[in-house]
Amino acid sequence: MATSKQVFSEKFIGIALLSLAGPFIWVVHFAVVYGVHHIVCVTLKNNADFWVHIAIIVITVAALLALLALIIKPDILQRLDRDQVRQETTKEFFAGIMRLLALLSIFGVLWSGIALFFLPACASVA
Repeated sequence: MATSKQVFSEKFIGIALLSLAGPFIWVVHFAVVYGVHHIVCVTLKNNADFWVHIAIIVITVAALLALLALIIKPDILQRLDRDQVRQETTKEFFAGIMRLLALLSIFGVLWSGIALFFLPACASVA
């Protein structure tokens, strides 16, 4: 009995963390956008505007594609549960949570990615 509970809890933690993939992508995007932004502004000074815009656009598109993949293909959770330990309703619940959190994260990624069109690129560093 003890081994089955441990296997269940390890898989449960993995599935629970995977259902939080959307907010994790959002956090990484936020940190990378502002980190790259400041590093490029400090190192390139005069030529930074173009490279900051390109970097933020590429990072934002990559994050949006990852989040869209979570929304479109939530079956990654089913692949983790090969032993069919959980009930179907539990799998559907975690897939729904993953989709909703990824949708919320899309708005966060867009919010920080669109800011480059409204704010000057390196005004805070100058």
